[in-house]
Amino acid sequence: MALSGTLSEFPLPEVLLLIGSRTGRLRLFDAQDFLPMGLDISAGRAHGLHVGETAITGTSQIIAELSFVVESGQGSFEFLPQPIESLDHPLLISELVMQLVLHVDEKMARYGAVLSPELFYVLEPQQPGADLHPDLHRFYNQSRRLLAAGVRAEDLAHYLGEDETRVKRHLNDLHQFGFVKLIETDDVETLREMILNDEISQMCNGFFLAAETSDRMREAAQQLHPAAG
Repeated sequence: MALSGTLSEFPLPEVLLLIGSRTGRLRLFDAQDFLPMGLDISAGRAHGLHVGETAITGTSQIIAELSFVVESGQGSFEFLPQPIESLDHPLLISELVMQLVLHVDEKMARYGAVLSPELFYVLEPQQPGADLHPDLHRFYNQSRRLLAAGVRAEDLAHYLGEDETRVKRHLNDLHQFGFVKLIETDDVETLREMILNDEISQMCNGFFLAAETSDRMREAAQQLHPAAG
């Protein structure tokens, strides 16, 4: 029998415990903070998560993706009984729920602890790959120019025209994955001076190269057309 409802009324951990003994796919959809997902379930175990065209089987990745759903508290769910493809090492639904709740609690604790108005987010050299959540990847690409020189969460939210709470959540996720770091205000000034000096150095190198090229061209022209003696 199919089941459906809203995640604002029935949080995802409760839904998982409710349908965990059945076999089919739990669809999660109709929300702005996460892409439509489908979790394959059979006999009290989770066998894989589908996000768009991507199939995810790793426990940590499944928990990370489902944490977006829990944090959002919005959207709809629908369970459809159907055959599913079994995995060799499926995750117990009870274990999934426990790890998911702990994961979200830890994220929120770090989120509250590190988001100080005097802390700035700065890009790390490591860049995300294709396995990053598409919504988070889009946020990274839109923010990277400001993040390169260091930016506060509230300033970035204003620049992007997005809700500050949502921006902070994305920044916290990027911080967890190691794509941005947090630095103090004084360190930001040092970083920006380094970036400015580097840009000036690149400009000067360009000027020197252009001048050197111009001199060589002038010398070549004189050799081809020497002045009359």
